[in-house]
Amino acid sequence: MKKTAVGLLALFLFGCAQQPSINDKSQSTVPVASPVVKPLEFAPMMTAAEMKAASQAQTIAAEKKAHKIKKQALVKTDVTTDKITASTASKKLTSTHNKLTKTKDGMLVLGHHEWVLILSGKKHISAYVDPKSSTSRVGVKDLVEFERDGDNWVKFIFQGKQYEYPVEAWSKADDKTRLPMVLLRTKLGDRNDEVEYQLIDGGNGVVLGENFMRDVAVQNNQRKYIQPRSK
Repeated sequence: MKKTAVGLLALFLFGCAQQPSINDKSQSTVPVASPVVKPLEFAPMMTAAEMKAASQAQTIAAEKKAHKIKKQALVKTDVTTDKITASTASKKLTSTHNKLTKTKDGMLVLGHHEWVLILSGKKHISAYVDPKSSTSRVGVKDLVEFERDGDNWVKFIFQGKQYEYPVEAWSKADDKTRLPMVLLRTKLGDRNDEVEYQLIDGGNGVVLGENFMRDVAVQNNQRKYIQPRSK
């Protein structure tokens, strides 16, 4: 029995001696994660030349934007000035407007309507400018043909006053009606000329045709009343 007790004690002591080595072995097998260290990254530095180029590009973009704004402002001002010219009678604007009444070679610039004085009348009439018509025309009342000293004459009423004129020639209307042609004093702008007109009995108004404009005037049919009223 004594031997048995000694044997058990020896086994116990052996087991205790081996236990730490087992624990150490189990601990050494457990993997330990090591921290991952990334290398530091630095943004590339701009060179002095690159910084200068970027600054110049920004300056050019700003100048273009300012120029565009200025150009838009100028266009808006021009339109406004044009409206003022059409509705204001200031001396300054009238002077500017008058510069556009003649071409460089001295020919009158006419709109699609112009104020004229015709015959000895003192009342301005709005005449229609029609360069496609070969002759000028005027509407009269009570047109009567008669002879004087063997020549053909006509009398008529215009602006409430009766006139008598010799017939220069005869023309035909579209319906083949014979119409007298007479020379009538006409004032337009700074012009004061005798113009051949076709008399239209019962007609109304005045038409200035190609025979009036020839070598004297050109037309800008986008405008009207370009010439000042004659006196």
